[in-house]
Amino acid sequence: MYKILNSGGLGVAGKQNELIELALTHGFNGVEVDMVDLVGRHDTLGKQFACQFLQSAKIDMGTFELPVDLGASDEDYSTSMEKLDTILDLATTLNAKSCYISVASSNGLYSFQECFEKYQQRLQELSEKCTESSLNIGLWLRGTDSEVPDGEFKFIQTAEELLTLVKAVGQPNVGVCVDAFQWAAGGGTVDHLVAAGLSDVVSEVRLADIAEGADMADLKDSDRSSMPGDSLDSFSVKLCRALSEAGVEVPMSVSTDLGTFSTGTRDAIVGSITKQIDLLVAGEHPAEIKAAEAKAAEDAAAEADSNISESDEAAPSAPAATS
Repeated sequence: MYKILNSGGLGVAGKQNELIELALTHGFNGVEVDMVDLVGRHDTLGKQFACQFLQSAKIDMGTFELPVDLGASDEDYSTSMEKLDTILDLATTLNAKSCYISVASSNGLYSFQECFEKYQQRLQELSEKCTESSLNIGLWLRGTDSEVPDGEFKFIQTAEELLTLVKAVGQPNVGVCVDAFQWAAGGGTVDHLVAAGLSDVVSEVRLADIAEGADMADLKDSDRSSMPGDSLDSFSVKLCRALSEAGVEVPMSVSTDLGTFSTGTRDAIVGSITKQIDLLVAGEHPAEIKAAEAKAAEDAAAEADSNISESDEAAPSAPAATS
């Protein structure tokens, strides 16, 4: 198992060195890095400065968002690609395992088919460059971002559409960054991933569940459960079990709503997260464990009450008072 501390998806703020310390303390193998910030450090003060904290701590850049808009105009796309060599050099130096690209649910320039072809062509180009750095690209579905503003074209909004794009690209290092919450919101199931080939299509996993009672017709990011696996019908549990059964190991993190842990200490938050990931990867169901523990406590309390009652009944009556 390769655990990544995804600080953005935990609502955990802090300087880069503080987050690295948290990751090391709680047994994470890598951290998600803000690549735009890292490139800025590189361009301002040099590569050694940009990489110093991660290299001195001997921890990987587990993943990062590739700052490229695949649905942009040709001019804007070319501009964003100017930094690609620097990005890939930093990623290789810091032992990045994967990167991800957010797939927009709408586009203001191109129709669905035109935009699909742009994505396909550009991903094939990126794939070739990332292969040299042994870097996988995961496409991240925006399943809850389905509103298309007036004048814009609908683009990929479902899990099936995203898998169709991955298949059309046809490159072994281009797959899906499975955000369990977004995947389920976009109509995705574990069966979709199994049919596509788990080891072939899943490049990274972000564990998160839809909170019980959420309106499935109008899901928002705030409808993420506080912890993956805490609901009995947990998609995260199903996904982890499928990956385990197939022997697939990919970078894994937890991604919740930014406000979920706003009142907790960073150390306690990250500690609880790493324990939850360990349970899920081991095939355990945290909600079932908690339910069983609650039932055991309830049974123990009932038995204790019963023993007290029996003891009272068996106790000899006090002798009657004599005059």
